[in-house]
Amino acid sequence: MMKKYQGFSKSAGRALRRARVALAVGALLPLLAGQGAASAQQPAAPAAAAAAAAPAATAAAVINAKAIDRLNAMGAHLRSLKAFTVTADVTAEEVLDSGQKVETANTVEIAARIPNKLRVASSSATRGRTIYYDGKTVTIFAEKLKYYGSFAAPATIGETIEVAAKKYGLEIPLADLFFMGTDRFDTKSITEAIYVGPQRIGGVLCDQLAFRQPGVDWQICIERGKAPLPRKLVVTGTGGDAAQPVRRSILSWKAGSAPDAAAFTFVPPKGATRIAVKEAAK
Repeated sequence: MMKKYQGFSKSAGRALRRARVALAVGALLPLLAGQGAASAQQPAAPAAAAAAAAPAATAAAVINAKAIDRLNAMGAHLRSLKAFTVTADVTAEEVLDSGQKVETANTVEIAARIPNKLRVASSSATRGRTIYYDGKTVTIFAEKLKYYGSFAAPATIGETIEVAAKKYGLEIPLADLFFMGTDRFDTKSITEAIYVGPQRIGGVLCDQLAFRQPGVDWQICIERGKAPLPRKLVVTGTGGDAAQPVRRSILSWKAGSAPDAAAFTFVPPKGATRIAVKEAAK
């Protein structure tokens, strides 16, 4: 959705091609250590003579205009928010050497003040990472290791997400929330769009949509009503890994609510050690 793979963003697209989605901050460890229930319709059956002379036809890809419209409306609503806090319960499949899949779980909390304040905290049973962006600097802090590193950042959240990915190999969880509804979220790369039907996510009535793009299948559940917020995201990597691991995120929103500006500036706790954040190319 961002150009070429922006929007599962350019950076997320690369991660998906590794059958991993950029919804977690596992990429921080190397930095810090190295210091309508309408289904797709099938095409009409070919004439008998043509069928006898040609291989069986495959189902044509379907682009459901209603699904695209709902996606665009959600993007426009997200871009209208000047502040928000969203918490995601994320489960990700890991494929063992034996081929068996197991699920891991973590929680991601994103707080944002548009255009230039962002804090992303990811935590699991074994580790925690927090990313701070105060409009000038990005700082990554590993709570258990008590290491932190910083680099200079551009003037907006969107630009900072792109620089973090391209220059430092840092994937921001749920980065596409900041690109949906912009020209960086390229719906032209969608090869199939289906309106699946209604779903209830956490008691909230939603529309479920399913999309396909090169290297990734994904589903999204969008809240009905005047606040079309994404409530569930399911992403399946379809390129490079026959096991096609899945990542699921359930989102809880506080639209219009975010911490004060001071909460986006990192203050090193006692005993924390500063280390250099290396550029990915180096």
